[in-house]
This record gives sequence, structure tokens and C-alpha cells, in this order.
Amino acid sequence: MLAILRTPEGKKFLTAVAIVFIIAVTVVSKVTFQGVEDQYNLPMDQWSVSMYFIQGAWATIYSIMFTIIGSLPFGFYFLGPKDDRG
Repeated sequence: MLAILRTPEGKKFLTAVAIVFIIAVTVVSKVTFQGVEDQYNLPMDQWSVSMYFIQGAWATIYSIMFTIIGSLPFGFYFLGPKDDRG
């Protein structure tokens, strides 16, 4: 698998995965943290450390899952079999 990722197509795939991860972290963390503020009318300066930790954990878990799902099409595109039927 590492040999595949060291090819030019593999590097393009890893770049696409990194971009998908950055987008997922940005969107999910914004929604997660802003959602708690809006839902409970609790500004972030009143949050306890455990609230930051829990929301950060949720944002991390969701970002990883959205990255896996969002990277599947790029995996098929960059790492899939190449043929002449293009």
C-alpha cells in the first residue's frame, strides 16, 4: 500500500485527503461549537474545560468520518485501475 501512495497518483490522493480533512474540520468544528452556543444560550467564555474537550472530541470524530467518506471518490479516481476506455 505504501508503494501505491508513493506514486504521483498516490501523492495526489493524499493531497486530496488533506484538503477534504481541512474542509471537514472547518465545517464540523464551526457547526459543533456554534451549535452548543445557540442551543443552550451559553457563550464560550462560560464553558468549562470538559465542555471544550467533549466538543473537540466530537468534532474530531465527525471530521475523521467525513474525511473517510469524502475521500472515497478520490481513491477511486486517483488509485483505481487505468484503462483505455476513457
